[in-house]
Amino acid sequence: MGTNPDHRRFAEECVVMAQSCKDANDKALWITLAQSWVRLAEHVARSHTGSQTAAAIGKEALKQALAVQSAD
Repeated sequence: MGTNPDHRRFAEECVVMAQSCKDANDKALWITLAQSWVRLAEHVARSHTGSQTAAAIGKEALKQALAVQSAD
């Protein structure tokens, strides 16, 4: 299933890709993908450590993704 650090890194990479996109549809796609990686990281954390830790995992990546999305 992968590791939480990998999932967070993938989410952050998606945010970087979104920030570099000129096309709004492409940007939205990258943001959606970043959010999916964050949800996967949270799911994996819940199954290993409990829901409180899961909520914290990927929080920064999600904030960045939402900031990029609202900048449009």
